Amino acid sequence: MPAAAQAAPAGTAAAAASTATTSACGTDTGAKGLASSPVSDSLVSVVRTDGRIAQFQLFYDSTATRGLPFVWHREQLAPGGAYGAWQRVSAATVGPKSYYVTAMENSAGAIELLFSTYGTFCHSVENGSAGGWSEPDAFGLAPTPYHGGVVLFKERDGSIDAFASGSRNGSTMELRHQQNAASGWGPVQSTGTVPGQDVGLSQPSTVEQLPDGRLHLTAREWNRDRTWEIYQTSPGGGWGPWQLVSPPATAVPASLLAAATSRS
Repeated sequence: MPAAAQAAPAGTAAAAASTATTSACGTDTGAKGLASSPVSDSLVSVVRTDGRIAQFQLFYDSTATRGLPFVWHREQLAPGGAYGAWQRVSAATVGPKSYYVTAMENSAGAIELLFSTYGTFCHSVENGSAGGWSEPDAFGLAPTPYHGGVVLFKERDGSIDAFASGSRNGSTMELRHQQNAASGWGPVQSTGTVPGQDVGLSQPSTVEQLPDGRLHLTAREWNRDRTWEIYQTSPGGGWGPWQLVSPPATAVPASLLAAATSRS
């Protein structure tokens, strides 16, 4: 077998994977894991199936070398009860520019966590390890700057969809689907390009599942007051064309009507 085709030693492969993950998710291994000060308006709450609430919040660490915050996690010990102590999820940093965090419980009862870092989104999931969470890895959704974050939606069968504006120019919506926790996340897919010129979509404004199982999305343009919508062609299937949502008719003020009547 040619040398170039030989499998790398296990240690080498693991090191390469670790390097790739670190690069994609921007870790700060110099930080000592202190929750020195919270980032304002960064608290995210997730209601678990058993009624407990899990919370995530960004905290700055006074010993950090990059000046960026980290995701911390705590949850209720019993429904309606007190919370446990805050624990840092990992050494991966959040930001800069976007400090978006979202999370949702999967079909196995573990929480899927997504957070933005250096222009992309990283993913970690509860796994029962000593640290409690999997090593963060690049999730594959990377919205164009100023085009929002990732929106998670749970379908009636317990599967999860992750939606985000397209990574190049925001003229499409990209998504990943997780049928169940055992199968994991499917590949990144596109819903198709919006037909208008210079259209940049924000994250979905609404996601709903219709009675027949299809999904319906609406999304506003990030820099214009226009909203687009799209429907799945079949449950779990492809997508129809993007269509511009007609703006609601604006009522004419009574004072203007009276003035027009007096002049006629």
